[in-house]
Amino acid sequence: MENLYIESTEYSPKILLDFNKNQFEITGVSRPEDVIAFYELVIYKLERYITKEAQQNDLSNLRFQLKFDLIYMNSASSKYILQILDWFKKLYNKDAKINIDWYYDDVDDQIFEDGEDLSDVIKMPFNLIPRN
Repeated sequence: MENLYIESTEYSPKILLDFNKNQFEITGVSRPEDVIAFYELVIYKLERYITKEAQQNDLSNLRFQLKFDLIYMNSASSKYILQILDWFKKLYNKDAKINIDWYYDDVDDQIFEDGEDLSDVIKMPFNLIPRN
C-alpha cells in the first residue's frame, strides 16, 4: 500500500502514514477550514490498510507507532483523531502492539487533557510526553 504524506500548513497538521515502517504521525496545528476534506484521505487509507490487516488471525507480531504532536486542535479535528484511533483500536483488539505517544507543552493543560480524554474514550494506553 502506498504511504501518505501531507505537508503542514498554517491551519493543518503534517500527516505521515508509513505502512512500510508501521508509523503514523500527526504534527502541528489542526484546524483546517474543511476538516472533512482534510481527514477524508487519511481515514480512507487507514480503513483499507486496517481492514486488510485485521483479516489475519494473529496480529501479535504487528507493531505500530503512533505519534501525536499537536500544538492545537479544534473540536472538529478531535472527532477525526478519535476516528483514526478507533481504526487502530481494531488492530489493538486483535493483539497488535500499538504504541501511542501524545506530546504536550508543560503549560498547555488543554492538549494534555485531550490526550487523557482520548485515551479514556478509546480504552488504549497513551504515553503522555511533555515537550522540552
